[in-house]
Amino acid sequence: MRKTLTIVITLLTLLPFSNIQAQSLIIDSLNTIIKQEKSPNSKRIEAFADLAKITARNNQRDRAMELAQKALKLSYLEDDPGYTGFVQATISYLYSQQDSLKQAYNIMDSALVNATKTDDIILKGRVLLQQGWLENLVDNRGKAYQYMLEALRLFEQKKEQTWLFQSNLYHHLASIQGYWNSPKQQLQYTQLCLETAHKSKDPDAIANAYLSMGSYYLYQSRNKETKQQLDSAKYYYTSILDLTKANQNRIRSKSIQGIAALNMANLYFEFYPIAFKDSASHYINLALEGARKFDQPQILANSYGILSEYALKQNDYQRAEEHLQKAMTEIIASPWGTNRTKSRISNALSRVAEKRGDPAKALEYYKQYMSYDRELFDQEKHSITQKLEVVYQSEKKELALATAKQEAALNKKMNNLYLILISIVLIAIFFVFRAYHFRLKTAKQKQLLLTGLKNEAELQANLKEEETARLEVEQVLLQERLDRLEKELLAGTLHVEEKNQLLSSLTEKLNSLKSTDPMYQQIKRLISKNIEVDKGYDEIKTELTEIRPEFVEGLKKQAEQKLTRLDQKYCFYILMGLTNKEIAAKLNVDPKSIRMARYRIKQKLHLTKDQSLDEFILSLGTKDD
Repeated sequence: MRKTLTIVITLLTLLPFSNIQAQSLIIDSLNTIIKQEKSPNSKRIEAFADLAKITARNNQRDRAMELAQKALKLSYLEDDPGYTGFVQATISYLYSQQDSLKQAYNIMDSALVNATKTDDIILKGRVLLQQGWLENLVDNRGKAYQYMLEALRLFEQKKEQTWLFQSNLYHHLASIQGYWNSPKQQLQYTQLCLETAHKSKDPDAIANAYLSMGSYYLYQSRNKETKQQLDSAKYYYTSILDLTKANQNRIRSKSIQGIAALNMANLYFEFYPIAFKDSASHYINLALEGARKFDQPQILANSYGILSEYALKQNDYQRAEEHLQKAMTEIIASPWGTNRTKSRISNALSRVAEKRGDPAKALEYYKQYMSYDRELFDQEKHSITQKLEVVYQSEKKELALATAKQEAALNKKMNNLYLILISIVLIAIFFVFRAYHFRLKTAKQKQLLLTGLKNEAELQANLKEEETARLEVEQVLLQERLDRLEKELLAGTLHVEEKNQLLSSLTEKLNSLKSTDPMYQQIKRLISKNIEVDKGYDEIKTELTEIRPEFVEGLKKQAEQKLTRLDQKYCFYILMGLTNKEIAAKLNVDPKSIRMARYRIKQKLHLTKDQSLDEFILSLGTKDD
């Protein structure tokens, strides 16, 4: 019996707000938004959708669908298809509450299509959250997890506006991790659920987060049985009771207080000795009070189940049976009673009668259990069939979509391949034509080039012959000029020698004359003048050698020591800026001799035909500067 009871309580803690009763204040506020003409169309859509969900939870399914259809009509007036997707997701939720999973999935497909067309992150995230919730409903937790993480990624981009949605998401993610037996990840998501709930400042979200934290530590205490885990579970369950008491006018969920009280009672029953029965009874009375007030048969059945277990511990079988009979009576009277709850109560009654030693009654209760269990089996079979069909259709759609994508990708590859082949053929044709045209053009150009080369060779041969002839003539003329220059230079040298002898004779004659003789002064001036002419070169050479030794060394290096005394003298005159006529006058030679001397010096200095002797001398002098 205790194991059965624990399973029922576990289901209650993992289904957030399975029996939400909206307060009239909230319904009135939603109706106010709907009726006000100044209310934006988007706000009216959300109000209709929220009111439809509340109405469905109040078991008014037709009215809920009517409200959702009104919201759908209003969504068509919006330019953003995200509103239509949001309302379609709401209708999908309503179909799932009516156990019409196939219809829920069909309209959810349309909601997802519209969600892909909107730029509104919040609307898209809410659609993905609903899709994840629907996948979790059919036990397709892998897909549910993916959709919820995608919704979470979107909500995190609008943190301050989506704390409430994020808290709800973390609650579901923690539940999935708990189902996968991943306590570390479950605690992480549960803590995030509580953190975002506090940021949203919504009392329902905070209470829901407290419930998740308490349930986590309760399960951990069953595994580890540590006092710390147990105290943490008690802390969060009592925090729910304190929160709901302080926010009675703001809490929308009236089931959460009963769940918290019931879990506290079960905690005392499961982990504390029978001496703590009064503490457990206190919380059971709170749970029963809320269950009767808000018609919550599951909480009521579990509360009586704990009282029955305490009676069994005290061997009071009659009282244990009475508690279970009260539970069955109230469950049958409630429109929310389920065959699952009735089946479990009948099974518990059969076990109590068996322990009491009344086999006839035990058999009667067991037959009652089998009757409810068959009905439950038929319901679950129908539900499982729907889930399997939905999963099959979903997988079929995904397979078809994947196949279509593969075919599209294959067609795209084939089209690209055909395009590449056509391009290669066209390029090949182009290059073949281009190569033929190029070869033809090359052949023509080659022919023209050969003709041009032939003509050029002939022309070069003619030019070479003419150049050879011209050079021969110039060489002959140059040789004639050189011969003449040598003769002139020789004559000049002899003249200088004769002049020197004359000067020596005059010097001797002068010594024989008296200084007072008029001829003495005339002859002396004449000798001095001629001596100055001869000394000019020596003085110039000495001066230039002392002042500009680099210039003289440069000349010698360039000429490889081949310059004569007269050549150096001529170079000095050029450096001084004298013209050919001025130099000829200085040297007392013909100007033509000077031109020949220039040519000879250029050869000694290894200058080309196009190089200027004057520019070379001046540049050599400038470098020295």
